[in-house]
This record gives sequence, structure tokens and C-alpha cells, in this order.
Amino acid sequence: MFSGRPLIDAAAIRQAYNAGFQVWVGGEEEQESVLVLRDRLEGHVTLLLPEVEDVTARMRGEWRRMGIHVLIRAHHVMNGNGGTSPQEQAVYVQDLAVMSRSLLALYEHAGPLGVPVGVDEIAAAVRRRVCASCCQEIREGEPHTQGVFASDSSGGVYGWLHSQGCSAAESLEAGSATTLHP
Repeated sequence: MFSGRPLIDAAAIRQAYNAGFQVWVGGEEEQESVLVLRDRLEGHVTLLLPEVEDVTARMRGEWRRMGIHVLIRAHHVMNGNGGTSPQEQAVYVQDLAVMSRSLLALYEHAGPLGVPVGVDEIAAAVRRRVCASCCQEIREGEPHTQGVFASDSSGGVYGWLHSQGCSAAESLEAGSATTLHP
């Protein structure tokens, strides 16, 4: 049954994410080809997000928790846009490749499915922003900044901080902690 949404071309998605994993193989890629690949992968992630969100509402147990986690990370990656340098764009392409592969795997192998439950709660959890300092939700229209959690094992994880009224975020910005770099 056709839902009015574009059909998922799994082979094209696999080709794009495999190319994304190869960005650093054989030296640096030309910036233009990285940008073209970035656009393709962003398109695939954008196409897969609502499909996986729908199927996640029908998942149960650990499948459901994993689906929600991947959806949240995919939204965070898509909100990050990768920066401006060629190296930052290449890392962003690799992040998009990871998200494309994860979303496609969930779409194709969703586990045992049931009746959709908590569709609105999933959508709210996926799109909400939480302050990395105080762990409180950042409400619509509330001033915030995006930062990157420092990590020895990766380039970092994107997150948000309240811009005003959060003493924990203010102490991070004042340099009293080094776990987040706005």
C-alpha cells in the first residue's frame, strides 16, 4: 500500500552510505564531491526519519528504545550541519552515513511489531532539546546555544545549553568545567 510518501530505495541508500564511509580512504576527497555526497545523505536521512518514526511506534522492548535513540541522534546530526572546513564536512558526511545505515536497518528489520503506541510521545522525545548542564528541557523560543561534548574517543557529541538563567550552563561557559565546548 502506497502511503503518499516517496518509496525507499534501499540500494541507493546503501551506495551513498558506503561512499560516505570511504570519504577518508585514499586521501582527502575533493570538496565538491563531499558536498554532493552530503546532500545525498541528508536527503536519505530526511526520507527515512518519518518512516522509522512510524515503525518505532509499533516496536516493543529494546527495539523501541533503540529506535528512539537512533531517531534522536539522527535529528541531532541533521541539526549540526557539519561546520565549514573540508575536514568538518567529511566528518559530517561520515556521521550522516552512520545515521543512514542505522535508519535503514531499523526500517528493514524492525523486529516484532504491534499496534502503534505513543506516536506523539515519540515525536516529542525525538525533537525535544535538553540542556547538557542542568538536564532540563529547553522550551520553544527559550534562548540556547549548541555545543559539542568533548570526547577522547570521538570528535564529540552535539548538545545544547541554556543561554540564560541556567547556573550550570553559565559555569561551563565561564570555564569552570571542560566537558562542553560551545
